[in-house]
Amino acid sequence: MAAGAADIADYDPRMAVATAKVENGVKWIDGVHLPIEGRAFDNTAAYYDRLPKTVTTNVNAGVRGMLNHTTGMQLRFRTDSKRVIVKWVPVNSSLAMDHMPATGVSGVDVYRQEPDGKWRYVNTGRIYKPEGSQLSVPWTPGDACLINLPLYNGVKSIAIGIDEGATISAPPPHQSGVSKPVVFYGTSITHGGCASRPGLSFVNIVGRELDVPVVNLGFSGSGKMELEMSEHLAAIDASCYVLDCLWNMDMKMVEERYEPFIRNLRAKRPGVPIVMAEQCDVYLRPGGPKRFGDKDRFVRALYDKLVAEGWKDLVYLRADEQFGYDGEGTVDGCHPNDIGMRELARGFGAAVAKALKLR
Repeated sequence: MAAGAADIADYDPRMAVATAKVENGVKWIDGVHLPIEGRAFDNTAAYYDRLPKTVTTNVNAGVRGMLNHTTGMQLRFRTDSKRVIVKWVPVNSSLAMDHMPATGVSGVDVYRQEPDGKWRYVNTGRIYKPEGSQLSVPWTPGDACLINLPLYNGVKSIAIGIDEGATISAPPPHQSGVSKPVVFYGTSITHGGCASRPGLSFVNIVGRELDVPVVNLGFSGSGKMELEMSEHLAAIDASCYVLDCLWNMDMKMVEERYEPFIRNLRAKRPGVPIVMAEQCDVYLRPGGPKRFGDKDRFVRALYDKLVAEGWKDLVYLRADEQFGYDGEGTVDGCHPNDIGMRELARGFGAAVAKALKLR
């Protein structure tokens, strides 16, 4: 496991101090020496990769090609500086997509924790060129800071600048009392497509609003429940697992892979709650027909079977508990815009809160 969610309160700033570089009155600290959440593995090819370097060809090429995307990763710290500066260089030169802006694909955004404990949006780091970008925001000394990393790009490097005489320390513990991450495994929607900025990914919204750490293992077009992926999920000491892969799986895949996947995950992590999500469908109406009913019916029958076997801590999330009903929540009839991300966060947040017994 990485030095992240479980031990972030034990963060030792001495390495950050020892390696800091001062330029023009700004103390620059490399992100690798800052408290981070959302980074689940230490044995990675690159520091900010989401999966270990032991991933094999038993996992599809899409996962292997996007494991360096930093979706769900957050730098979290407290500082007595009067300003916070973020400087980052992306991995991929393609900064945007035809239906998702560069601010979401390759940008960062900053939140501060207010006295009431809630995280409030501060500003977004825009990026115009693959050589990198920089964002500077004024800061109230002593406030905790959360910086969301890019959703559909990786970072070659990221550094935080503070006043020359200022310090960095660990952020306050999560008010929820949950220190182990909620691990989301899914498709492009889980990955973050197509939020306008990183903090508006529904996974990140759920993390902020429940005040729980999250790990995002959404892989665009590639959440296909290979058995090896259940091993990687199980390697994470999680508080809860969320399975949301149906968009990327045909019926044959669902029939062949879902049950072995969830049984292996539960065998490796007995007692850890699991959320089983139906395929979200923006065209659903209350009481109306379901366009994607076959896969949902299979998963519902599996849920009922597992409950009948005595499984505990299993939560089922219906499609009509996810998206709204007016169709305004997407950019293309499938991928959520910011409205849709808010709707999904409401549904997934309720399911995770139920699984963790937070409400």
